[in-house]
Amino acid sequence: MMDRTYKILIADDEENERNVIRFLSDKYQFPLDILEAANGKEVLSLLETYTPQILFTDIKMPFFNGIEVASEIRKRYPHMQIIFFSGYDDFEYVKEALSLKAVNYILKPVNPDEFKKTLSSVIDVIKEEEMVSARLKVQAGYLKNHILYQLINRTSIELLSKQYPSMDLAFTDSFHRLFLIQFEEDFFGSVTFNNSQCVFMERLTNQVSADYWFINLNPSQSLILFTNQETLHWYYETAGIINRIFFELFHKNSYISISNFFNGADSIAYAYQEVESQLEKRFYSNGIYIFGDENSDITKNEILYQDDQLLKNIEKDISLNDIFSLRQNTQILLQKYENQISLSHIYVRFILTNLLSILLLNTSDYKEAIIQEAADQIYSFQHFSEIKDYILKTLENLIKELENKSNLPRNAIHMVEQYINKHYGDELSLNILANRVFLTPSYLSNIFIQETGCGINKYIKSIRMEKAKELLLTTNMKITEICQKVGYSNVSYFCKSFQEEFGKTPDKYRHSNN
Repeated sequence: MMDRTYKILIADDEENERNVIRFLSDKYQFPLDILEAANGKEVLSLLETYTPQILFTDIKMPFFNGIEVASEIRKRYPHMQIIFFSGYDDFEYVKEALSLKAVNYILKPVNPDEFKKTLSSVIDVIKEEEMVSARLKVQAGYLKNHILYQLINRTSIELLSKQYPSMDLAFTDSFHRLFLIQFEEDFFGSVTFNNSQCVFMERLTNQVSADYWFINLNPSQSLILFTNQETLHWYYETAGIINRIFFELFHKNSYISISNFFNGADSIAYAYQEVESQLEKRFYSNGIYIFGDENSDITKNEILYQDDQLLKNIEKDISLNDIFSLRQNTQILLQKYENQISLSHIYVRFILTNLLSILLLNTSDYKEAIIQEAADQIYSFQHFSEIKDYILKTLENLIKELENKSNLPRNAIHMVEQYINKHYGDELSLNILANRVFLTPSYLSNIFIQETGCGINKYIKSIRMEKAKELLLTTNMKITEICQKVGYSNVSYFCKSFQEEFGKTPDKYRHSNN
């Protein structure tokens, strides 16, 4: 048995011949994801949404014959493994097959031993190519890291272009912000981190919706460079997510410094110098883990907009009983204005009074007089630390109330259902959904069944099938397009699932209801 699945497209106008290949694949237990086409035109159409690694094609077919199809495929996919099988023992066909770098030319009826030998050889070739590709990717990653190291150490992009004339250095201009992640001890070189690095990177990719490049600088420091251009608030939220991932996986808090926006490869060194300098503040800021020079590159209107969004998020957190996010967003707002001597203290007091009002409005002993008294307190305090302590005390009182009355399982299930309904076309798995609501996969699976009466996979399938049915009845999209739109990569499996759900194939369902 092989260790993974390979995509194969079987093209023949005779269904019996296609069935023979399916039978032999099952007999020899080849792990193949099989799709079929009845003619050359259908092959080329399927290739718009389905890219197999292996094409097993007849020579004589309607519309486009096997040679014509293979010729077109060779232009688009030079590494695809092509196998011809034909009832014609014709030298010209064999010669054309060889010119297209076909793996083999098998005569019908297909000899089982020859089929087994050919497929085994093809899969070995694919494995070898994947290993080579993986090695090249790793080597390219090492070289990119080396280039970035050089830029951080103030080597100019002009000099690097001369040193590496064959390498495209355009990627260095794509970064616009960076995070410096700092631990007080040697962490990134530790056995603990190395053993769990893949898990960390997977969590990071799943939870951070951006293109980034992660690079270890030394045992206690790493950088994350971002290519996207989001609001500063987004970067603060992302820094909070990364800090949480580190804590959940390693039970350690990381210090994260956020750079200002920058353009150009030569600006990376200055951005790194900037974030290193910002991290010096951690000596004076006990309990604070996220740092940034927030106001140097944003306007006052942007500050107001970001604060308004943060306050709205806090209100939403309370309404959803999302205690973790409530605590995180409150900390972000407090950290944003701690040690901010460049802003008016009147504005800071105004924002924090609004925050306090939101927290108090949702407590059981809410009274207007209490809110007014709290506001007076905010304006009477002499130091920011006093305001911060007052707000955090109020926050913890509110959280205790939320914990007492919250229905955490029901809330988690509601969030999962909402996510599935919105992202049914994306990759969905129990692990991905569990990460969204900060539960273990097994616990989420159990409470989902208890609360809804069905398993998560069944629920995902029902949503996707309903969306597919809607698209069949309301659009002219092709079956292959609908398949991809609702989150399936295998058309045959999609059609089979649809038929199991509604008793008809997608095509017959569309025709019978229009």
